[in-house]
Amino acid sequence: MSESEQNRADETSVRKNPPLVVTYVRETWLTRKPSPEALLVAALSTLMLVVGSFVGWSHPDLAATKDAVFTHAEYWRLWTTIFVHADAGHLASNSLLFFIFAFFLYGHFGFVVFPLAALLFGGVANALVLKGYAPDVRLVGASGVVYWCGGTWLVLYGFLSRQKNWKHRVLRTTGVGLLLFAPAETFQPNISHETHLAGFALGCLFGWVLYLANRKKFLGAEVRETIIEDDEPEDDLPGPEGFTP
Repeated sequence: MSESEQNRADETSVRKNPPLVVTYVRETWLTRKPSPEALLVAALSTLMLVVGSFVGWSHPDLAATKDAVFTHAEYWRLWTTIFVHADAGHLASNSLLFFIFAFFLYGHFGFVVFPLAALLFGGVANALVLKGYAPDVRLVGASGVVYWCGGTWLVLYGFLSRQKNWKHRVLRTTGVGLLLFAPAETFQPNISHETHLAGFALGCLFGWVLYLANRKKFLGAEVRETIIEDDEPEDDLPGPEGFTP
């Protein structure tokens, strides 16, 4: 037996298993840079929310009540009331998340998702909640829109961040969802928790439908890398969390 043949035989006897071929997702739809206009759209949208709130403080008749909307058919109030806030604290708490979600949703998914669908379903959430309210109770604020945006983003993040394994995605979306949207305070009658829930549920449903409708396009944006790993992979190789079967 020649020396080279002996070396190959020795290598074969040491390596009990064949090399492992693993495919990693390196880039996804969400790892791409957001649209260049995203910051401008988010800033202008938040400015409109603030200006609308100042107008709403001067014109409280823009708010929505069950009697005004369903008895007098003033359905436009379902959307004007989004820009009416109880006070500056209420406005500030909504504006920060409104800006953040506006940036990411417009930046990655465009005008149809934000602001078009966000405002549309914000009004739908208001309608669903008002149905169960007393006729003269005012429902004000952009919380329905903010929670809709949050639900939409978390579902799309969970589906599209495929560079992470599914356990990582579930833990992250659950943790962020609880951190941002779980009520930190006890139930208070002046806070419409029903609107939060309706907006979030509609957002989750919208995100799921949007993913299914565009799945081929979203997954087509992925960039993958195939690596051949030995039985004892090097420490500096990436972990298996990006493995996709």
